[in-house]
Amino acid sequence: MTRSARPRGPLTSAANRARRRILLRMLTALLGATLALAGGIPAALADPTTDEESSPSVYSATGQDIEGGGSLAQAALVAPGIYRDTFERGGAQEYEPGTTKYYRITVEDGQRVHAAATIAAAPYPGGVPEDYSSLGIELSYLTAGGDACDDGGTTDIGEAITGDGPITTTAVSDVVGPDGCTGGELFLQVTRTGMRSSEDPLPVEIQVALQPPGIGGGSPSVEEEIEDSGASPVAPEDTAPITLGRSFAGATPLEPGSSVVELAPGETGLARIEVQEGQRLRWRTEVISQPEGDAGYVALRTFDAARAQVTVGGGSWPLSTADTVAGGGMVAPVDRGNRSSELDTVQSAWLPGTHTIQLQRPQRTVEADPAGDGPVTLILTLEVEGEVAKDAADGTVLELGETTSTAGAGGGLFGGQGGLGRVAMIAGAGLLTVMALVSGVAGALVLRLRRN
Repeated sequence: MTRSARPRGPLTSAANRARRRILLRMLTALLGATLALAGGIPAALADPTTDEESSPSVYSATGQDIEGGGSLAQAALVAPGIYRDTFERGGAQEYEPGTTKYYRITVEDGQRVHAAATIAAAPYPGGVPEDYSSLGIELSYLTAGGDACDDGGTTDIGEAITGDGPITTTAVSDVVGPDGCTGGELFLQVTRTGMRSSEDPLPVEIQVALQPPGIGGGSPSVEEEIEDSGASPVAPEDTAPITLGRSFAGATPLEPGSSVVELAPGETGLARIEVQEGQRLRWRTEVISQPEGDAGYVALRTFDAARAQVTVGGGSWPLSTADTVAGGGMVAPVDRGNRSSELDTVQSAWLPGTHTIQLQRPQRTVEADPAGDGPVTLILTLEVEGEVAKDAADGTVLELGETTSTAGAGGGLFGGQGGLGRVAMIAGAGLLTVMALVSGVAGALVLRLRRN
């Protein structure tokens, strides 16, 4: 028996029009939910901004964009993490300060603030001139009343005298509370210094971390420095040069072992490795290929997760065909108690977690023989000696926020310790789910209309 076709009279057309109106209302509501979810993703989940004008072989500032204030009252509120701000001017004279900005940090009694700033200028055209200029950053802490709240001074780490490559400065505040700096806020003052590219705006990375109360007690792990000539030679598994990161946040993660690295004049590369309490980092470099003649210098520096420099027997040394091996290591196993040591070198090995190795081949001078401008190839060996201590701290000792990203390795969103990266994935999944609901409901309603 054949089913007769349903008549399509005036009543049926009116019903279809009503259904279409219902469909449009539902689609509008679902679309609104989709846009609300998209708009609700925090700005911190955006891709980290990098210095797009930098050469791929030099330091590239990375971080969440921010605009520091010109006074304490106008200071920008910051939480633990990495930020990127632009400082318009250097000093009018060599020892005069340039642009100064302020950042507001919420603190509690017993806490300290660890801050770091990294600045880098574009390479000198043709090499370092005779009339080179310095470049640096000054950091200090102030209370809301304008009183100083610093625990010690700051030092520019890097080729600050010539302003070549990244220069990093760190500073630690005094403890917050009745016996230190009072108030629920501290203000970080950041000042660009030096005449290097003084008329050009330069990006500055600013990292902020909070130290909980009671961290750093106990006795140091050693009473005397451990003398170390470096890690044992280990053949690399791959003879092709690796790609090092161009910022602290984008440092290339490495495991203990050897890697081949190639450096051109003016090039800076960064790698990171985990060193926990009870362990000691050792390193070794061996040059296996270099241009004839004077190839300049190479420098190795190590930083902890707060960007404070860790003593490992590094620094800078001249490239020479007669002496191709260099090496060193931490003078003590990492231990929170090292902060109480009378030796500055031992004090530096106190913060467990991510450590960053910065390899730099500074620019050569304008008078240098161009024959030495060719690449230098070396084997970098990293060794982590010792077992993790039984009483090692769980997780990160400091509240760091997000300190690593995949930007240096071709990625985008912050990764590293999770946090924002995972939230971004969850938010993205939610957004896709809502979009799927929109498509599914729309398809079902359209199909129903067709059947009717």
